[in-house]
Amino acid sequence: MGAMAVEEPLTPPAPSRRRLVAPLTATALVLALLVAGGIVAFVVSQSSGSDAPPVAGPFVTPGATNPVAVFDVREANGGTLTLLPANIEGEALTTTLQAGVRLEAFAPGQPSRIEPGQWLVFTGEGDPVRNYVIRQVIAIAEPGAPLADGLARSPAGFIGTELLSNPNHRPVLWGLVESVTYYPTDGGADVTLAGPDGPITVEIYQGVTLFFVESYDAPITDGDRIAIRAPAGTSPANAGAILVAPQGAR
Repeated sequence: MGAMAVEEPLTPPAPSRRRLVAPLTATALVLALLVAGGIVAFVVSQSSGSDAPPVAGPFVTPGATNPVAVFDVREANGGTLTLLPANIEGEALTTTLQAGVRLEAFAPGQPSRIEPGQWLVFTGEGDPVRNYVIRQVIAIAEPGAPLADGLARSPAGFIGTELLSNPNHRPVLWGLVESVTYYPTDGGADVTLAGPDGPITVEIYQGVTLFFVESYDAPITDGDRIAIRAPAGTSPANAGAILVAPQGAR
């Protein structure tokens, strides 16, 4: 019997001029990422000896990533910062960063900047009808090998999600970019990721919130947000690396 398509209950995405093809070893997974918090739609096809649809698995919300301390910069004077905790309730503190601390930052970008060899993380939240509302896409230009959680890190050790302000937002899809087809007429791109069971093709429209995690040599300034890999509230005085969201880039 030929392959059958089973579609999870979804809000259908807006029509597109481009058709996505996502060959996988056991299933075909097609995703459409819509502009500014769109729906990621899952369509699964698999060979079967019965006309009955496969039983849907349990909906699982991705877990929290490693602990982070996030701060809003109230005042910056060189390497001395007055900070207010951003992901817990806490008092402002003033601290001086150690010399040589490594800085990386969010740099807003367009789909045309995505290239093979980069690592993409799609962050958002799920709902009970198996839609994923994507809030932003994060690209790491020089990723390391994925760790036990399946996520790659930047050279300074960041996933890119450390600066998420909403605790309900999680990585929901990620992978190494294998190929990119860019469409200059609409500014979007079809990006093929290396998935666990084969390639996954994602359609990204121009206008989606997209940040690149890059080395940063500008000073931290008033209004920036910073994150370190440490329990919430930990002072960044002894941090070896800091991820910066310059004012307006989050």
